[in-house]
Amino acid sequence: MKKYHFKINESGYHKFAKQQLSEWVGGEMEQPFYIDGEIAFVPDITCKDNGIVTRLYEVVYSHPIPGIKLGRIQMWSYFNNTEFSVYEVSHDWILKQTEKPDRIVCIDYYDIDCKAIGVV
Repeated sequence: MKKYHFKINESGYHKFAKQQLSEWVGGEMEQPFYIDGEIAFVPDITCKDNGIVTRLYEVVYSHPIPGIKLGRIQMWSYFNNTEFSVYEVSHDWILKQTEKPDRIVCIDYYDIDCKAIGVV
């Protein structure tokens, strides 16, 4: 069994917000993405269409997505010639909802475009 380079350390707020958002968007939680057989990053929620990544969601509790994680996301996009969107959603906003919202309100949005970094 592979050993992760990180320790799972999340609050109950983050955990339950992530579970709720995953149900709303129909995504998979904590699916690792690999580059050269090593885990490059693990988004909170991954949404796919016909097996192709279309959206990633990060539930933000104490801090936004670190730059190194965004860089790894872009690198995976480049190596796999796949474009998708990354959304940051506040845990607080998710947990304040009493039912599934009509739309997801995001703190920030990133358009990961592999063509913008050199793939033709």
